[in-house]
Amino acid sequence: MEEPDISKLNQSEIEELQKKNCVFCHIASGKVPARKVYEDNECVAVLDINPATPGHMLLMPKEHYTVMFQVPERALDHIFVIAKGLSQAGLKAFQSKGTTIFAANGVAAGQRAPHFMLHIIPRTAGDSAGLYIPSRAFPEKEAKQIAAALSTLLGGKTQEEKAVAAEIVKEERTETAEKPKLAEKAGKSADLDSLTEFLAKGGRKGGGK
Repeated sequence: MEEPDISKLNQSEIEELQKKNCVFCHIASGKVPARKVYEDNECVAVLDINPATPGHMLLMPKEHYTVMFQVPERALDHIFVIAKGLSQAGLKAFQSKGTTIFAANGVAAGQRAPHFMLHIIPRTAGDSAGLYIPSRAFPEKEAKQIAAALSTLLGGKTQEEKAVAAEIVKEERTETAEKPKLAEKAGKSADLDSLTEFLAKGGRKGGGK
């Protein structure tokens, strides 16, 4: 079948084509086999077929988004709540001492798959799965310029504006606390204990998508 000429497609048609050709969209929909460890209406987590450590999980939204910037905030909130649970399951299943959680967000950041996802990697001492982050010193003047630029882009506020914003955040947190429990809302496929047991048994074998 002849590939369509991308130059003649509009944005929505390009996005649909990307979704059609995205293997992770196929994994999320069940068209491509994967060792799933968690699934709800919005996201799915699978064991990486080339894990950095036993229990290395990939958590992704079911909808196709290439980078984090495209993911709606509510969906992103949900994904990080699930990441917290998966991290805890990994710690229990493998008696790990910690987890590395990261997103390769863009090609320059090492992103290889055109579908936004979080890597959740159970860690133990000497596992050789380190994430190297160089440490560099910046001159004070340059550091101030960087901070000022970021603050401006993020909407730097006066003290009064910050107080109003803090009150809004407080109200939003109160509303969130009154919502139904995540387990009831998400309709998840397994609770934390069963997920821990699954990882402990299947994850030790390396797993796969």
